[in-house]
This record gives sequence, C-alpha cells and structure tokens, in this order.
Amino acid sequence: MSLDASRLPFASDMVSQALRHSTLKDSTESMLRHALLSGDMKPGEIYSANAIATQLGLSNSPVREAMMSLVNRGLLELVRNRGFRVVELSDADKREVYDLRLLVEVEAVRRIAARRVTEGEATELRKLTQKTVDLTQGDLADYLEADQEFHLKLVELLGNQRWLEIVERLRDQSRVNGSYEHLKGDGQLLASAQEHERITEAVISGEPDLAAALMIQHLEYARPDC
Repeated sequence: MSLDASRLPFASDMVSQALRHSTLKDSTESMLRHALLSGDMKPGEIYSANAIATQLGLSNSPVREAMMSLVNRGLLELVRNRGFRVVELSDADKREVYDLRLLVEVEAVRRIAARRVTEGEATELRKLTQKTVDLTQGDLADYLEADQEFHLKLVELLGNQRWLEIVERLRDQSRVNGSYEHLKGDGQLLASAQEHERITEAVISGEPDLAAALMIQHLEYARPDC
C-alpha cells in the first residue's frame, strides 16, 4: 500500500527539517574534523557541545550528534557530565595504527591494480591526484582532506564497505592533533602528492606489485618514531 502524502499536511515540513538537521550535523562534523586535523582543538582538552553550539549559533542537537560521530571515529571521547575530550594517542597507539594501515591500505591498492580499473575510474583517480598536487601550496588541513579523498577513493574501488570504513577510521586517527605539520617544510607536501601520481599510474597500468611497493613507501610519512 502506497503512502498518500496529501493526507500528511506536515510531511514536507518534517522532511525539510530532517534534511536541514542532517546537513547541520554533517557540516558541523566536517568543521570539527578540520579543527582536529589542524590541531586547533588540543589533545586532552574538554569541549562542551553546548558551548560550541552557542558559538556557532546552532541548537545543541546537531552539534552533539556530530561530536558523538567523532567519538565513534576514535577522535573524541565522551567525558560524563563534562563534555568531549580530544583523544591523545600514545606512542604505542600510533604504532598500532601505522601497522594496521600497512596491512589494509597496501593490500587494497594491490588488489585494485590486479583487477584493473575502468577508464572512468582512472579519470577520477587522476583528477583526485591532481587536486592534492594543486593544494600543496595552500592550507595543510585542506590538503589533508584532499589526501583523504584520494586514498578513500582507492579503497572504495574494492567495493568493500567495511574495508573502506576501517581505512577511514585508521587514517583519521593517524592525522589528528596536527600530526602532519612536519610535511609543510622542505617540499615534503609536494613530494607526498607526487607519490600519489606514481601510485595512480601503477594502479591504472595494472601493476599490483609496483602499486603495493609505492604505497609502502608513501606511508613512510605516517610512520611514528621508533
């Protein structure tokens, strides 16, 4: 039996409000992720959803939902009756994240190169690669977002949603608290972006061993000091 929307006079308003709420939550989460990646939100400090909502001129609900989403990503932790604390990873935590990234990201790119990408997928990968190159002279947080987009697109091509979610979570955790500020000097950011180009071409040309080797080399920038 189909639903007759004409019998629900507030249906359109309800949908509009739900979409607006979702948009507010997503845009707030994006803003908070930017602050976490740039280091503007400091490790160990506690932030109130109410205070952030007031500062942004928003209701508390979408802000709290955005912050809870970041809790699920391992970037914030809930402190009962106080707010949300920025997660501070120990050296052991960072090593675990790095080791896992080597396992899942390298194998992902190997499989993608082995199965060969379509012409449309190749075009999209080259477009995202060029975007990272173009942003090397701009804001680091903007570059890191483009970097994330490129790497997640690679994994997305596997068609395995759980694999994608694992990689996204690990990459977020490795980048929080301004962890990659060191890339801003001595042309390291451009060098990292150019590594994207080599990985992309290895994938497109169907060279799985080369693509995997290049990914291992590329992830060296994320290796914590031993």
